[in-house]
Amino acid sequence: MRRFLLIALTAGVALPLFACGSKKETSANVEPVVVETLISATESWNGDSYDYPKGKAQMTLQRITAQPGFKTPLHSHSQPGIAYVVKGNLSCGTLNGKTLKVGPGESFATPQDSIHYCESIGDAAALVFVSSAGVKGQKITIPYKK
Repeated sequence: MRRFLLIALTAGVALPLFACGSKKETSANVEPVVVETLISATESWNGDSYDYPKGKAQMTLQRITAQPGFKTPLHSHSQPGIAYVVKGNLSCGTLNGKTLKVGPGESFATPQDSIHYCESIGDAAALVFVSSAGVKGQKITIPYKK
């Protein structure tokens, strides 16, 4: 999966370079590139409908490594986002009791505006890539204030 992620992230640069090469070698039974949609969502795993915030758009991709037992404080996000678990396991939950457990190779749409937490469970650190579509100057993570 790590190889796929690297291919997907660099395809925009690599494909034109490969296309310009004078010698093309591909096996008859191997596709030169495979594009696989890991997630496409109009709402988060807990049912939040997505709305884009107003303002100058800013895309963000974060690489998060969480040691076993780490639990985020309660927080929310004001923008849509998606996450991909490379390794480790996560358990997430909302204040109203909805829960999600994900492991390596799984993706999920992150909550927007719902108070939630995520925790790295198991014996190994969790490695997660999180992408969000937000607004320049706006915080990605908003701490929950009781």
